[in-house]
Amino acid sequence: MRATYIPGLHIVPGQLELMEFEHETPKALMSRQSAGPAFYARIGEAIAEVAGAYDVVVIDCPPQLGFLTLSALCAATAVLITVHPQMLDVMSMSQFLNMTGSLLDVVTAAGGVTAYDWMRYLVTRYEPSDGPQTTMVGLMRSIFGPRVLTHPMVKSTAIADAGLTKQTLYEVERQQFTRGTYDRAVEALDLVNGEIEALVKHAWGRT
Repeated sequence: MRATYIPGLHIVPGQLELMEFEHETPKALMSRQSAGPAFYARIGEAIAEVAGAYDVVVIDCPPQLGFLTLSALCAATAVLITVHPQMLDVMSMSQFLNMTGSLLDVVTAAGGVTAYDWMRYLVTRYEPSDGPQTTMVGLMRSIFGPRVLTHPMVKSTAIADAGLTKQTLYEVERQQFTRGTYDRAVEALDLVNGEIEALVKHAWGRT
């Protein structure tokens, strides 16, 4: 765990050690001699040890169905799924979620628990002027209804440029970008973050 210069914000960078979890877990399952907790409970138990120090823990999962992802889904109390509004991306997401559901059924049968306060889809890299993307967003809203966040995260060169310096959009200087480009990106980011914050507060019973 590493502290940041933002008070109360700590990060745990993904490292090669995480791959040991993926490799050792199937060995333990085959031998059935693992003395520790079941693989799907390990991340949850690790978070429980520091739960008193944080209000929110965010786990960024890769788009792959490994033991780490399944363990994270068992530890989570909410799920945010990002999706690029193009046909291939939406179809890929659909297949991925179908497979995830099947695997979680197996985990649940083995004693795992999944209970989410909310699950939402976040449209990302959205280009409002792109007709096919707008059509796809409309299709998603007709299928998933309110599970799709009201505000999408727009595609912006400001976000890409900020990433080159390993900074967030809130950290870079506004004068580094065209004013309109920066303002549109920050506005979209504020709206998305505000919507997610409202969901978290609602789950806490706060307004």
